[in-house]
Amino acid sequence: MKYWLIALLLTTSLIACKKQSETLSLDDISTLCPIKVGSVFIYRMDSTRLSNFQFATAYYLAKDSVVNTFLDAQQRTCYTVFRYLTDTLQTQPYQYNQTYYLAYDKNKIETVDANNRRFINLVNPVSLNTTWTGNGYLDSSQLIISDNTTYSNWTYQYTAINQPFRVIDSTFPNTFSVQQVADSSGVFNPSALSYKTYSVEVYAKGVGLIYKEFMDYFYQTTPSAAYEDGSFGVKLNLVSYK
Repeated sequence: MKYWLIALLLTTSLIACKKQSETLSLDDISTLCPIKVGSVFIYRMDSTRLSNFQFATAYYLAKDSVVNTFLDAQQRTCYTVFRYLTDTLQTQPYQYNQTYYLAYDKNKIETVDANNRRFINLVNPVSLNTTWTGNGYLDSSQLIISDNTTYSNWTYQYTAINQPFRVIDSTFPNTFSVQQVADSSGVFNPSALSYKTYSVEVYAKGVGLIYKEFMDYFYQTTPSAAYEDGSFGVKLNLVSYK
C-alpha cells in the first residue's frame, strides 16, 4: 500500500508539472488581451511615493477607455487608450491623466506609454521557456528609472500559465503571469544599503491585463538613512471591465 501511494503521488506530481509547463502556440496572441473600441477597464491603483523620506500610498480608481484605432508604420492595428483617475469613493468626477496605445500583431503585443517608451508585453509562444527582451526598443535616455536603476537588461518570462489568480474580490481561472524583473538585495535591512526593482503583469485569457505591480526603491544609510528620491511603486488590480 505504501509503495502504491508513493507511485500515485509521483504520477500526480508529474501531471501537475506537465500542465504548468505546457506551451500554448496561439494563432493570435490577442486572445490574452482582447480589446476593441469602447472597451473600458477600471482598476484600483495604489500609488506609493516618498513623503518626508518615507513611503506613503495614495489610492485611486483608474479608468482605461479604448477610444479609437489606427495603423502604425508596420501596418499593425493600434488602440488608443485614455486613462482617467478619481478617488476610490468617486466623490469627484474622473479627470484625464494620460494617453497610451497598444500595438498588436499575431505574435506580440506592445505598449507605448505616455512618455513614448515602447515595451513588448506579450509574445508567442506562451511557454515557461519563453523569454524576451521586453525593453529592447528603449534608447539610452528612456532606460533611466532613477540614479541607481534602469530598464536595461530586463528579461521577461512567463512564470505561470493557465493558473487561477485573484484580484480584490474576483478570481480569474486562466491567467498568464509575466515577470519582467525581480532584482533585490534580499530581506530589507534598515541598517544596510537595500534596493529592490520588481515588475510583474498578469493577464486573464479573454479579458486582458488584470494585475500589474511595479516597485523601485534604493535605501541608503549614509549620510543618513533614507530612501533615494524617485523611489516609487504602483499596483493595479482590475475592478471591472466591459
